[in-house]
Amino acid sequence: MQPNNQSAYLIIRQGNRWTDVFRLETCQTLVVGRASSNEIPVSDERASRRHAEIFFKDGNWILRDLGSRNGTLLDGSKIDAPKTLSPGNQITVASCRMTFVHSLTDYVPPTTDSEGPSDSPGSKTQSDLPPSITHRQSKASMLGSQEISPELIGSTQKSASESAKSESSEPTVHAAALEVLQLAFELAKSSSIPQACELALTKLLAVTGCQAGGVIKIDGFVKESKNDRSKSPDPPKFSLSVLAASELAGKAYHPISETIVQNLLRDPSAILARNVTSDPSLIGDPQQTGSHILSTTSLIAAPIQVDGNLFGVIHLYSRIGRKDLTPSDLEVALAIAEVLSVSIDNLWKHQSLETKLQSTSSRLEQLEQRLGHGDWIGDSQSMHVLREQVRRVAPTQATVLIRGESGTGKELVARAIHENSPRASGPFVTINCAALSPTLLESELFGHEKGAFTGATDRKIGKFELANGGTMLLDELGEMSMEIQAKFLRVLEGHPFERLGSNKPIRSNVRIVAATNRDLEQAVKEGLFRSDLYFRLRVIELKIPPLRERIEDVLPLAEFFLKQFRSSSGHGPTRFSERSQSAMMAYHWPGNIRELKNCVERAHVLATGDVAQSEDLALSNLQIPGMIPTAATKRSDEHDYRERTLDEVELEHIAQTLRYTQGQKNRAASILGIERSTLDRKLKRLQDGS
Repeated sequence: MQPNNQSAYLIIRQGNRWTDVFRLETCQTLVVGRASSNEIPVSDERASRRHAEIFFKDGNWILRDLGSRNGTLLDGSKIDAPKTLSPGNQITVASCRMTFVHSLTDYVPPTTDSEGPSDSPGSKTQSDLPPSITHRQSKASMLGSQEISPELIGSTQKSASESAKSESSEPTVHAAALEVLQLAFELAKSSSIPQACELALTKLLAVTGCQAGGVIKIDGFVKESKNDRSKSPDPPKFSLSVLAASELAGKAYHPISETIVQNLLRDPSAILARNVTSDPSLIGDPQQTGSHILSTTSLIAAPIQVDGNLFGVIHLYSRIGRKDLTPSDLEVALAIAEVLSVSIDNLWKHQSLETKLQSTSSRLEQLEQRLGHGDWIGDSQSMHVLREQVRRVAPTQATVLIRGESGTGKELVARAIHENSPRASGPFVTINCAALSPTLLESELFGHEKGAFTGATDRKIGKFELANGGTMLLDELGEMSMEIQAKFLRVLEGHPFERLGSNKPIRSNVRIVAATNRDLEQAVKEGLFRSDLYFRLRVIELKIPPLRERIEDVLPLAEFFLKQFRSSSGHGPTRFSERSQSAMMAYHWPGNIRELKNCVERAHVLATGDVAQSEDLALSNLQIPGMIPTAATKRSDEHDYRERTLDEVELEHIAQTLRYTQGQKNRAASILGIERSTLDRKLKRLQDGS
């Protein structure tokens, strides 16, 4: 419906602060002046008690001065007689300035402020007031460093406990601030967003004396850019949900007007509106929300902003017969809205972190199960000994050398040492020395600067820096070049290192765990490995037995891996047949646990039923030189047998042992359980026989 001359509003400004929008009634004369009984009180000594009045007569709105001491200004000129008002007229009574409009959509804010300094950040006037907007305030004065304006102090609503005790107004502002502070402490203990909203609404109603209000959440709104907003004139789309609400007994809470929400979405500043009875743009459509809203006389809407977005609105309204809401009530509402915004933001982040933590913990457990980083599988005596050694070594800072064949689980043992050490919260970094060239290995260990060598396009942080405060596993340590061994030894002895292409010294606190399947003693003898580095690494030596020497652990490991594969895929066999179990127990497992895991995965893929057969395992016939199957694991198939004398068997076994020790006679004699001189005689007999 188009506005007419009877529909009119005063948009009021006092001092450096917008106060409210006052809706004029044709049957009511509005008086402006210093007296508190006036419809628009002006807290300024320059204003007379009854300074001026505005009334409706003969189809026009009239402004008349009431014989004031300092006069009334209309568009900057003092009036001597009643003047007819036109849309856009500026009325000035002392420090109070008012703009007369027939419709809020016609209001154009002044481009200059001829009186007083510009607004402080806490009470800054919004210069782009959108349609149907009422009072605007962006920050609560009591929560900032700016001075609280006199009109707020003069009109602050007393709380129920203070109204009977205090006659002055200033302590009341302090009381309101204390109530907001108390609320902040209460919100810090809340565990959910609805609970926080209930606490904030209860406190706000108690401080302001209002008896009706709610906390509304805005859902489905997507913040648009200015360019998108200019292209799309349609109002923003959203939905509302009530998080907390309160009303008088026997009455139902009615939500906030969608027009006000649309304006808050465009400009999230607090709104105060008075004399709003039967104005659909401010209180909603009576045909949709019920005729009872016609009793609403004033309302407040304070935005709740979370992470820069409008989360919701605190909504208060008063009814006929109750005290109208005032600018000081808006100040309290805005302060509580800001405190509630911080609480909701913290609760939201806390809930998000909890969800992520639960998800991460679940994924970590699944990953540990897939990788086998949980408890070790196996009850053999050798594994019990190894567990005890790890338990004793882990809490120390000693360097550990782990020895064992490929696939026995050297990295698993190294990780167990790290996770049971004081460095468990630090990083665990691994590097395979055999997989990189000497130049790349040095770069991986110590890092490099941009341009240090061809292809070094950026700075790279080395593993030593990344592992600071934690543990670093050097796998296949015996493959290091002599030059890198020298640099590595210096770092182990506590000396600083430099990145490639840099001369800046760097120190790092790292525990070293080395792993190798190479005979380091033979490498030292052949000049391929530094003896001083060997002795520096071999502070604690742990030997991991091959799988063929703990054959009793084969079936528990196989069942563990089968359960893992079935859990991740959701299908596959559930057990092994007796024949497949016998085959696994008789096999010598040259690839150790890695080979066992691959065989189980192969059976999981190839098996056609719930039972994995021996042919599904497809065990290998590979024989690795120097690997001597034990009596319990050696195959006994008749087709493998050939006639040989004991001397032939002995000499063949000696030759295999020497190949295994890479020609080291002392170690071969120790393995064979004979003296070195006895071994030399047997070798001479072998040579004479050949």
